Amino acid sequence: MSNESLLEGAAKPALICRYCERPIAVAASTCPWCRRRIMVICSACKAYTDDELPTCQQCGAPLQADTMESVIRLSRDQRLAELAQDQERAQPVASAVLAAHMPEFLFVSRGGKTSVLVELLGSGLDHRTSAAAIVLGAYAYLEQKGYCLLGWDAPARRMSFAALRLWDGQHACLERALAEQSAWVSTTYEASQRAIEELMGFRATTVRVRSADGRSLGRVPLRSPFAAIDHLARLTVLPAQDHRVACRETYLLLTSFVQADPGRARQLALETLRLLDWLAAQQPTT
Repeated sequence: MSNESLLEGAAKPALICRYCERPIAVAASTCPWCRRRIMVICSACKAYTDDELPTCQQCGAPLQADTMESVIRLSRDQRLAELAQDQERAQPVASAVLAAHMPEFLFVSRGGKTSVLVELLGSGLDHRTSAAAIVLGAYAYLEQKGYCLLGWDAPARRMSFAALRLWDGQHACLERALAEQSAWVSTTYEASQRAIEELMGFRATTVRVRSADGRSLGRVPLRSPFAAIDHLARLTVLPAQDHRVACRETYLLLTSFVQADPGRARQLALETLRLLDWLAAQQPTT
């Protein structure tokens, strides 16, 4: 997929949602647009079929939906149960789409047009820029989908962060990690710091300092902020959808977020880069 294709039409869809009448590239239990249930998996043939019909469209058997409830109920591994649940409630979150297709979002087209992320973060395809793009994408998704409200207070030089509704998507994603922080903090800086530090993981260790005995107990991160963010984003479960459609819709979401308040977007980008630099400096040098 070329970089310019994000700005052009997406692939011809195979299905149309009966509720919102928008195109669906790949069969899935819910519409990726309006999030309403449109299909179920037939317990007989394990294929997607219309959930309102009495029989399966694929094998003709009386329709009985196959769910992952048994997997969730019997699982003794909490992480396995959460992944099973994520399959059911997965949303096309921007963080995971960006992590999987970063070069398609940080581009300068042949005509000289730059992507919205390049304008905010620069065109370098490095760990720092990629991590910042994923964080920005997560905030844009939360804002555009009505989960949280972001506001730039210029006099106070702070980005406010407030919850509008509870997160109802997959558990393992950066959007959820940030959204849940809104119950405890009121700024994006605090939300980002707390969420990313949790992903980095910290352990107590003895470090050398200038003190009487030359040693002190400190906390050392187990991984860099860049690796932590990328790892979570790549573990995130996404709904079945053509990646070209997912990339295009994510790019349009980012564009809408930036155009709604360019100053706010610039401030969030600058704040995120500074925070990542500070967190990276917490890594031990030896």
